[in-house]
Amino acid sequence: MRSCRFPVLSLAAICLVAGCKPRDEIQVYQAPREGQSPPAPDTASESGTHRPDSKVPWTVPEGWTEKASPPGGMRIASYAVTAPDGRAVDISVVPLGGTAGSLLANVNRWRDQIGLGPITEADLAGLRQPVAIGELSGDLYDMAGDKAVLDGKYKARTLAAFFVAGDTTVFFKATGEDALVAENRPKFLAWLKSVQTGPAPQATAASPASAPAPAAAPGAPAMKGPVAAPPSTGLPNWTVPAGWKSVPASTMRLASFAIDGANGQTGDLSVVALGPSAGGLLANVNRWRGQMALSPLDDAGLARESTQLTTPAGDEAVIVDLAGEGASAGKRMLAAVVSRPDRTWFYKLTGDGALVAAQKDAFLGFVKSVKYP
Repeated sequence: MRSCRFPVLSLAAICLVAGCKPRDEIQVYQAPREGQSPPAPDTASESGTHRPDSKVPWTVPEGWTEKASPPGGMRIASYAVTAPDGRAVDISVVPLGGTAGSLLANVNRWRDQIGLGPITEADLAGLRQPVAIGELSGDLYDMAGDKAVLDGKYKARTLAAFFVAGDTTVFFKATGEDALVAENRPKFLAWLKSVQTGPAPQATAASPASAPAPAAAPGAPAMKGPVAAPPSTGLPNWTVPAGWKSVPASTMRLASFAIDGANGQTGDLSVVALGPSAGGLLANVNRWRGQMALSPLDDAGLARESTQLTTPAGDEAVIVDLAGEGASAGKRMLAAVVSRPDRTWFYKLTGDGALVAAQKDAFLGFVKSVKYP
C-alpha cells in the first residue's frame, strides 16, 4: 500500500489511483457488468489478504478470492467466496457517476435479483442501516430472499452498501446463497471499514442516494479521481480553447474546465477515461439522456441521434448533442466518446443551452486536438 490514501471512486464504466501525485501509476480492475443472478466465482488469483504489491485501497478479508475478470464492464474489483458444497457469494465494487439512479430504483433492482417484490419510497427508511465505509458514512441494505432462486434449491441474500463522494456513488455489494452471505456479513462490514477513502470531499449538493459527505479534514490530502493519467505519461496533449478555465478535477475526472458566458451563463467541461468497453456506448448515452429528462434510445435511435467525427490523429469519436426537457429545460449537453484499444475517453460539456450552442465549435476543436500517449 502507498503511504497516502486512495479514493475508491466511474456510468457508467473503471480503475483506482493514489490521491497524492497526478502522475502516479494506476492499478486497473475490470469485471463484467452485474447480471440478474449471482454468478459463480471465476478462477481465483489470490486468497486471503492482498498481495504485498497490491494497490487496492482496502484489506481483502481472509477467504475472499480475487476474480480474474475480462476487460470492460462497470466493476473496479470483484471477489468470490465459495463453500465446499458449491454455494457461492459474488462481491463487487462499482462506481457510477451522477446520481447513479434513484435509491428506490437501485434497492428494487437488488430485490428483484434475489426474488423479492418491489417496495415503495415509504419503506426505504425502515430498511436503511448506517455503515462506516472508511472515514465516510454510508448506507447499508441487507436483503434476504424468500424463494429458492439459486439452482432451484437455495435462497439468495444481498448486502449492498454505498457512499457518495462528489459526483460519484460507489457501491459495494455481496450477493449469493443466503446463509453464506450472512456468514460473511462481519467480514463485509470489516472490509467496508478498511476502505481507504481519504478525507471526505467537500460536498456540493445532496445526492438522492444519500446525505452529503462531511467536509474534508483541515490539511488532509486532496482526493483524486479514480481514473488517472496513463502511466508515466501524464495527461494527453490538447489545445484548450480561449475562455476555458482549468479547475481542479473532481471525482471521476482527469480534467475539468469552467466556461463563462454572457448574462451569468456557465458551462462545465469534463474529461473522463474508463475501461475499454466502459459499460457500452448506448448505456452511457441513455444515462446522459436521463440526466437531461429525455427518453432512452435503442441502437437504431442512437445511430440517428449521433454523429461521427474523425480526428486528425485518426481516432473516431461519436458525438451526441442533447437539449434538456422537463426539469432540465434550458440545459444542453455535448458529449464525445472516443474508443481506443486501452480506454474509452469521454468529453462532456454541460450547461446553459445558449452557452453550449455557442461553444460547440470550440468543443469539437478541443476533441480533435487531443493527442493520446
